[in-house]
Amino acid sequence: MLGILRRKKSRQEAAAAQQWERLVTSARQLGPDFHIVQVAEVYQRARNGSKAYVIWTETGTRQDTWFEGWAPQPGSFLLVRGSVGYGPHNNNPKVLFIGSGGVHSTAGASARNAWQRQQSRQA
Repeated sequence: MLGILRRKKSRQEAAAAQQWERLVTSARQLGPDFHIVQVAEVYQRARNGSKAYVIWTETGTRQDTWFEGWAPQPGSFLLVRGSVGYGPHNNNPKVLFIGSGGVHSTAGASARNAWQRQQSRQA
């Protein structure tokens, strides 16, 4: 029984690592307009979108974000394209706006760590 559970966990870990690899590869292929962010917190959901804080994986910077027509999962990684502008809901001039269709792909919260562990084992 323990062996079955280990194999299942190993397959899940490999799948999560593969999600991260696909996200990074897509970001490189799509170019500089696309960025990987992690959803730190979703603080409001509405019929037409969600307000959240994301963390840019490139810089570690936290940013207020509006997702039009999207309800992101906290902790998940997203490959997005958006623009920065004024957010009237909080008087913030630097809100990241992700329009409808601006989320290109996603990866689970454990994807980056799974990929890092896989890389460590291969080294």
